[in-house]
Amino acid sequence: MSDFRIKNGVLVKYVGNGGDVVIPDSVTSIGDFAFEDCKSLTSISIPDSVTSIGKEAFSNCSSPTSISIPDSVTSIGEEAFSGCSRLTSISVPDSVTSIEAPAFTECENLQDFTCPSSFAKQLQTILPQTKTLIILHIPDISDISAKFRPGAAVGFAEDNRDCTDENGKAYVKYIKANAAKLAGLAIEHPALFYLMLREKLIFAKDLDAFTKAVQDSGNTELIAAVLDYANSSVSEKDKAKVQQKKETLDTNVTNFLFDAEQIEQISGKTFAVTGRLKTFANRNELQACLEACGATLTERLLRDVNYLITNTPDSGTAKNREAESLGISRITEAQFNEMVGRKV
Repeated sequence: MSDFRIKNGVLVKYVGNGGDVVIPDSVTSIGDFAFEDCKSLTSISIPDSVTSIGKEAFSNCSSPTSISIPDSVTSIGEEAFSGCSRLTSISVPDSVTSIEAPAFTECENLQDFTCPSSFAKQLQTILPQTKTLIILHIPDISDISAKFRPGAAVGFAEDNRDCTDENGKAYVKYIKANAAKLAGLAIEHPALFYLMLREKLIFAKDLDAFTKAVQDSGNTELIAAVLDYANSSVSEKDKAKVQQKKETLDTNVTNFLFDAEQIEQISGKTFAVTGRLKTFANRNELQACLEACGATLTERLLRDVNYLITNTPDSGTAKNREAESLGISRITEAQFNEMVGRKV
């Protein structure tokens, strides 16, 4: 008896014992729920005769770590890979023109995702919530939202992509403009770190952030590389300008007036911010203020973030919605100032 129930080219149901499964070449479509709850499935080989993967086709197949989708496939159904909890990487070929969201919900260990640029705007609904960054391999950064751009920058660097073509220039522009924010990520992913050094994307004003990140890592090779970069690629004039700005910032922070008892309440807390600030000159000043209070500022919204500072908490923006879904308290800048007893 065959392990596959096939009708008119559609794999209606897999009834085998799992393990390493090779789908027959006669299959042109993997039907809805075909492999649902097949927890004994360890790997799957999909032939290039297949053009579509149906709704929940592989849902709750919790053993495979990667699945290769052939470039004959043009559509992926809703929750096709939902609950594939050990799936760490997946590559969607250029042939795919339709992905019904959420195709990869509850794939909480997904670390690496490749797809055509046409799906960049759908990442929020396509990709699952994960505890770690998902590295993205997408040719064009222009339609990728701010939330996913750091992961795309890592993917760009790891792919050793051309920095001189149109898409490459767009990636380089983003990395250069956000160098300080990407410092910690660059240490975790050296391909991005060395790209930033090679293309001279680290300004003098960003050196402190990079130096701190490198020192915290304890990686002697990276420490030597960033010191060499500072000595050879940044002018003394630029360093002097940065130092002057730093001294001004330190003076501004020193002049902040806080209530000692109130700031004790936020010591050890983690904050994120979205939108334009009104009472701080910039985010660097806010970060310095938080550090003076014993708190930290992060760029990414994760479950360990305590507060999102937003002057438009009811605006329904993506970051506000994400904070709400994660149970993160949203406060306005005025509420933050009141919280720490800051006089403005």
